[in-house]
Amino acid sequence: MWHCFGCGEGGDVFSFVQKVEGLEFADVLRMLAEKAGVKLQKQDPQIQSQRKGGYEICELASRFFERQMASKPGQLALEYLKSRGVSSESITDFRIGWAPDSWQSLRDFLRGESYSDKEIESAGLIVKRESDEVGVSQRSDPRQSAIEYHDRFRHRIMFPICDSQGQVVGFSGRIFDKVKGKTVHPEAGKYINTPNTLLYNKSLALYGIDKAKSAIRDLGSCILVEGNLDVVMSHQAGVKNAVATCGTAFSQDHSRILKRYTDKIFLAFDADSAGDNALKKSIGIAMSSGLSVSVVSIPMGKDTADAVKENPLLWKESASNPIPYIGHLISRSMENFSGTLDSKKIVLANVLPFIKIIASPLDRDFWMEELSRRVGVSKDVLNMELKRALPIDSPQQASGPVFLAGKAQDISKLPGLRQEEYLLSLLMRYPELKKRIGDEELELFSQPRFISMAKNVLAGEENIASFADSSIVLLSEALGDFEIDAEGEFNKIVLSLKKQNLHSKMQMIQSDIKKAEAERDSASLELLLKEFNELSKKLVNL
Repeated sequence: MWHCFGCGEGGDVFSFVQKVEGLEFADVLRMLAEKAGVKLQKQDPQIQSQRKGGYEICELASRFFERQMASKPGQLALEYLKSRGVSSESITDFRIGWAPDSWQSLRDFLRGESYSDKEIESAGLIVKRESDEVGVSQRSDPRQSAIEYHDRFRHRIMFPICDSQGQVVGFSGRIFDKVKGKTVHPEAGKYINTPNTLLYNKSLALYGIDKAKSAIRDLGSCILVEGNLDVVMSHQAGVKNAVATCGTAFSQDHSRILKRYTDKIFLAFDADSAGDNALKKSIGIAMSSGLSVSVVSIPMGKDTADAVKENPLLWKESASNPIPYIGHLISRSMENFSGTLDSKKIVLANVLPFIKIIASPLDRDFWMEELSRRVGVSKDVLNMELKRALPIDSPQQASGPVFLAGKAQDISKLPGLRQEEYLLSLLMRYPELKKRIGDEELELFSQPRFISMAKNVLAGEENIASFADSSIVLLSEALGDFEIDAEGEFNKIVLSLKKQNLHSKMQMIQSDIKKAEAERDSASLELLLKEFNELSKKLVNL
């Protein structure tokens, strides 16, 4: 028996191991029986034998791939990994290997270890010639026509996939396109994974879970990244609670597995991916399963691996400061918000389906309050709209969130100075906008002459031509020929300039961060990282 005097929880040895290791009862029973030397009665000896053989075959295959890294093509793959920033220690720790550009090298090795073709095929490592395996070109090598079985993984960088106990159950192979392979079809997929076997199920597998589970429990959260290399690089940077799905979208089964360790997941993706359909569905699954979902904005590049290579400390800082997904979605949906009825409808259509599936009533109420405050719609009305909100997987929702579009999309592509000129022309043409200009808005102008013009407009100077550029005066006069929403245009241009201003400040801080790293100035580095993170949060919340 055990008892925690801190929280009052207690139980027997089985519940203790379940709690510490995050295992199901059946797995605890097997583990403890093995440690105690107790033989459990097998319900199906044949399946048990097949599982044992499968583990042995996968382990031998992993060792084989690791050894192939010493070959000449393997060394080229090794150089590629190091060019991506992967350290020798990470390559060893994650047991990354190389599958030779050969039809039967792995099969021959495993046959030499006394395993039959049927057993090797059952482990997902070889393919019968008649099958339609993607990436096989019988015409590319005449010798292949005489082969009954061929290796599934050829000319690929190999990532072993382990279960939560660290046993190899499958593989993910990334094609090495820096050198042309003789046994790989030109249209072969970039990644191929082990098919579902007795040991491996892609809907259950999480790459890196064996190495991440302790950190997930300790930190109380899990970071879900996109691919194998993202996991490796995140762990290398010290963010060890990162995992990835294996060639499939996040599923209910993945949610169930992660809930053994935590009730919080952080998704690492670029801000422009917020409307991605597969991602939206994954978030819906996680939230409906009772998981709290937040977003880790990737500070540089479009994937975690690139971000870590560029600046590992910045990645650690971002991973430590996630943003709740609902808050992120509200901000993203309101980028060009004008306060009109249509714009409110669009924001509610984007956000309410996600609030609807939040399992916690307290969390749901919090986000309803926040949405009410930011959009300007009463909670009573929101509650009525919530009942009518479409499910996330409905056909109408399948196209993803609809973010507000319009003239601001074009404005944001204009050079900064042209945007400032447009803002000045709006102020000159529509005097009622002057009340919207304060010190914060004046700081958006990058040149003293523009600040001076704005101040003259605010002061009520009537002879505009005496202090304003002729091009701005002409633009102001031209606006009178069009029917535009002056308030909406003002909001759009100010938002765009605020974003540019924040991006510019963040770029300067990034340069200072690199300088502080080079000089090993830890005090300055800490302050700079804090300032960068604050600006990043402001950018997301705009």
